[in-house]
Amino acid sequence: MSHNVTSSERETDPLLANSSTPQGSLSTRSSYSLPAFSMGSSIPSDARSINSIDSQITKANMGMIRRNLVSSRSSILAQIGIIGMFFYVVWRIMASDVIFFTGHPALNNFAILMLVQSIILVQPTASTAEKQLGGMVHGVFNLFGAICYVLAFGIVFINKTQNGGAHIHSAHAVVGLLAYVILMVNVFIGFTQYWMPGIYGSVARAKSLYKYHRVLGYIGLFFSFLATGLATITPYNRSILGLRFPILLGFMIATALGLAIRIRPHKFQGLRFVKLRPS
Repeated sequence: MSHNVTSSERETDPLLANSSTPQGSLSTRSSYSLPAFSMGSSIPSDARSINSIDSQITKANMGMIRRNLVSSRSSILAQIGIIGMFFYVVWRIMASDVIFFTGHPALNNFAILMLVQSIILVQPTASTAEKQLGGMVHGVFNLFGAICYVLAFGIVFINKTQNGGAHIHSAHAVVGLLAYVILMVNVFIGFTQYWMPGIYGSVARAKSLYKYHRVLGYIGLFFSFLATGLATITPYNRSILGLRFPILLGFMIATALGLAIRIRPHKFQGLRFVKLRPS
């Protein structure tokens, strides 16, 4: 049903009062559009408000992710363990003679710190926005850790080659190499899952592999801790660095307990390493 606009309605309605449209039905209001603006003009207040809201949401999500690092007793326990171990190793490095090989334990120490922080950071994330932002920051931590692992491996390889030493001849070397391989493979999987899911066929299939990414992360951390403990029986540690196994073990147990408490079992539902064929 149409309705003729009277002069009184035109005076009281701002849209009608500012228009030059002839009097007619109320359906003419649907023809009004937002004012256009050129590249050189200022952004409308509505657009600025939307940008401000997006910025506030991003900051809020980032704040929630940062709080994950110290949000509970379990995360604080894990932080005490890993930060304590980090500074203990740094202290022993600074207290000993610095040589070329010193870079090997220093870089490994920083890489393990980055790996643990990346795990705590996403334990857990709730909303989709938190998962996306947490995934990016998680990837940055792991990238720094991977770079440190590559450099640490390069240092020990060069040192062994220049001094005519045997490569991968000790338990520490074998376990350390295994940790390197697992973590580098896992970083590749995580990166491609997040940034290039198409190589797995679909986004859904890429997401289905997240549980394996999580498992490999924990396994890689375990072997990193094991390699750190085995480093205490190497000639370099006995003669120069002087790390004590009981102290390292205490820090590693605290870290492992803090991380274990935060694990969500449902995240690993449907985990299968071997696909059985029907008989």
